[in-house]
Amino acid sequence: MMYAPSLLDPAAEELKLTDVIGRGATGVAREARTLLGDRFSSVTFMYVLMRAFEVEYMAARDASRWHEFHGGPYALSDADLEVLLAPWLGSPRQTR
Repeated sequence: MMYAPSLLDPAAEELKLTDVIGRGATGVAREARTLLGDRFSSVTFMYVLMRAFEVEYMAARDASRWHEFHGGPYALSDADLEVLLAPWLGSPRQTR
């Protein structure tokens, strides 16, 4: 399902105000899930990452493969998500 930016931008703005230090990428993802409610999906997660933290498209696309969206051989673990988004979120856990 597609959503108009006007339905997603408030969540992106709220995420922008979130203290991400110490929470890391998984904390941000879970906060996004809370803020978006039933609108939360891999696509809406990509959108709010790009809007709130200026995450590059390719990184946001890769983040959409986080294991809490779906499984499979290409799913990202929590640790992988932390490493992937560290350049934008300043995650303290930058090692695998």
